[in-house]
Amino acid sequence: MIKLGSIVSQCYNQNMNYEYYRVFYYVGRHKNITRAARELYTSQPAVTRVIKKLEEDLGCTLLVRTKKGVELTPEGETLFNYVSTAEELLQKGSEEVSSAISVSSGTVYIATTVTALEECLFGCLDTFHLIYPRVKFKISTQSSDLTIEKLNSGAVDLAFVTTPFNSEPSLNCNILFNFKNVLIAGNRFEELRTGVYDLADLGRYPFASLSSKMQLRAYIDELFLSEGVKPSHEIECDSADLLVPMVSHNLGLGIVPESFAAEAVRSGIVFPVALKKPLPDRSVQMIVNPHHPQSKAAAEFRRLVMEKYQVKSSRTK
Repeated sequence: MIKLGSIVSQCYNQNMNYEYYRVFYYVGRHKNITRAARELYTSQPAVTRVIKKLEEDLGCTLLVRTKKGVELTPEGETLFNYVSTAEELLQKGSEEVSSAISVSSGTVYIATTVTALEECLFGCLDTFHLIYPRVKFKISTQSSDLTIEKLNSGAVDLAFVTTPFNSEPSLNCNILFNFKNVLIAGNRFEELRTGVYDLADLGRYPFASLSSKMQLRAYIDELFLSEGVKPSHEIECDSADLLVPMVSHNLGLGIVPESFAAEAVRSGIVFPVALKKPLPDRSVQMIVNPHHPQSKAAAEFRRLVMEKYQVKSSRTK
């Protein structure tokens, strides 16, 4: 397998045409040559020829055909990660240049976790849109670490994350507010409805959890390990908003933001499990990279968020 970054160095050494990578970006984005050709206003054979030429020049296979379209090879994934970052930066830059003269138009690029989106970002977007209806937003959701990675690359203006997370010391972090977690269970675990428990008492129960690659999963594991027990992760997902539905279907216990579980608790499809020691609070934070310029619209949205949550100044983490 080609090592990470070696494909990119070949790209520079062989003086390849930027359009090759643009075509590859759209194929990788859609996982479908026909759809990529349609968006590029060209023919499917033309796209296929470009991909073949790119593979020949790089000396590796980037795509494999499937019944549904195409899939990226490991080498293709490596190249796509670089190309998508470059393409997103170019798109962002061109839009910022055309809109920088006015706060009332343009596009604000945001990366956020699902929890931060649900807990605070929707409300801020609603308020801002009433004031500046012509401003557009491009929002992507992923884990805290991937959110901050997008901010570091310059692909987004603002990042909204939930603790715990890792970030560079130079980034400006603003704590917007704290929120509580709650341990919930479905009706299959009726015996937990009464009583008060230590986490150690719950080690034998299955848990519905986030992916092992995510910081929150590691945080929850540490909570249990501090009580001398390792939780049993029976089912995993990549988004916090899927945890309550999984718990309601009795796939395991789950630790979620209190607001996420409120409606399910009211309707009786899940119930909170009482703990002797309350789960630690977490926080939603807004992060800005001071090394990347922002459009006037992005700066104004940041100001609105800070004003709403009464944040007086930015700080480094």
